[in-house]
Amino acid sequence: MSEPRIPLKTLLTASLVLNIFLIGGVAGGLYQWLSHPTPKVGAVVQHGLRQVMVQLPVQRRHELRRMLRETRDQSQPLILAGRQARQDVMQQLRAPALDRDALVADLGRARDADLALRARVETSLADFAATLPMDEREQLARSMYLRGQGKNQANKQP
Repeated sequence: MSEPRIPLKTLLTASLVLNIFLIGGVAGGLYQWLSHPTPKVGAVVQHGLRQVMVQLPVQRRHELRRMLRETRDQSQPLILAGRQARQDVMQQLRAPALDRDALVADLGRARDADLALRARVETSLADFAATLPMDEREQLARSMYLRGQGKNQANKQP
């Protein structure tokens, strides 16, 4: 019988290292899975104005939704202008020869349309907030700042 080319001790050590690595990976994955519970089936994480609406009473929610619909309907030219500008940006990027100045102009048009639309939505939200009593405005402020930068500011007293 001939001697094995790789000593048995080396194979056992390599197997032990591999098994420890695999066990660590499985344990780490299990820890991550158990420490981050998944949302309930059918639950949707709400952001932005949707998060605000969930926190409002039903009547106020309907009022805000109506105001936002009206704002959207009045802002159709801005929505279409932003959409067209983004399509123009995509065309510029897909063109065989890039016209940098045209690309910058299209990006600027898209940004301007988006900013104007956002300003209209924010104005509608301010108009809505002006109709609320103090306690509902406080609830509105808390729900707007549950996530992101404002979550620390929502609890501060003026």
